[in-house]
Amino acid sequence: MAGLIVSNIKKRPTRTIVSILAVSVGVVMIVLFVGMSQGMLKDASDRLQNVKADILFQPSGSSLLFALNNATMPVRIQEKLMEVDGIKHVSPMLHQFSKKKFSLVFGIDPVSFNEVSQNGLIIMQGRLFDDPYECVVDDIYAESNKVQVGQTLDILNHAFMIVGIFKSGIGSRILVPLETLQELNDSRNKASIFYIRCENKDRVDDVYRFLTTNELFKGYNTTKGSDIEMVMSSNLPGLQEFTAAIVVVAVLISFLVILLTMYTTITERTREIGILKSLGATKLFIVSLILRESLLLTSIGVGLGLVLSMAATEILTRLYPSLPILLKLDVMGYVALIALVSGALGSFYPAFRAAQQDPVEALMYE
Repeated sequence: MAGLIVSNIKKRPTRTIVSILAVSVGVVMIVLFVGMSQGMLKDASDRLQNVKADILFQPSGSSLLFALNNATMPVRIQEKLMEVDGIKHVSPMLHQFSKKKFSLVFGIDPVSFNEVSQNGLIIMQGRLFDDPYECVVDDIYAESNKVQVGQTLDILNHAFMIVGIFKSGIGSRILVPLETLQELNDSRNKASIFYIRCENKDRVDDVYRFLTTNELFKGYNTTKGSDIEMVMSSNLPGLQEFTAAIVVVAVLISFLVILLTMYTTITERTREIGILKSLGATKLFIVSLILRESLLLTSIGVGLGLVLSMAATEILTRLYPSLPILLKLDVMGYVALIALVSGALGSFYPAFRAAQQDPVEALMYE
């Protein structure tokens, strides 16, 4: 049977190639989109976790994905937080999304930021900013945007001198003085988030419980540093729905392509099926033949799609170092299974139709 299946596929190479490519496109759509969404979430959560803050304190309705909102709160809350038993350091931070550079900008207070983050920023070139309109960028941003220490960067329609490049993986890719960003953002004496470091790890749960139950801090969002990735994954609005929509579209592509391919193939091979049935082929044999042929086409398409996805990931990360793409084996296996199932479903009707054909009528088909 294997030889018959292969010969049928090779008989019409153009249709076979188009079918395989269509299935592979669906696989690439799912793998790349899921990879980019998971990569962005992982990158954002890692950069937050690498600050090493024990607790993150935010205004009501805010998100850990900072670009989603501009909610702020008074900086003076820092004094109230410092009065809480068990809290050692508190650092305010303001965020602003720069549309021109399509980057998130953090306004930080260097002294308190380094206290909260323990090791602080690792400056690879230059120094940390001293003047209001100086900034530092991470090494990935510097590489992808071809910028160096001494150059000027346009942030929120103002010129900032790049005075340092720090090691990526902590906070945002662009850091500026907190007061400067407050002024430019018209958020004087406001902050988007407070990073909190407790006296020791044993006090984290007690401090967290106090902040979430005390009336003074009622309505604020409080997140443990260890829960950042889980909170970001569960609270990102629309991500699951959008991912599901992409999966549905990709599945429909595979389903319809296989359905059309196998239906056309069955029509063109009516006489061949009549000969097989006249020679004693059972309905089960005919159905099995069609299903195996469709699964072979789908399997090749899936394999090609996975290879193209990995190649595209390599190319994209080289061209855009700041674009995080995370490919997981379990996701790739899940995508492969979805494609194979959709291919099998697409071939079911053509297989059933072929099995129901009358051998005499099939032999007379022109």
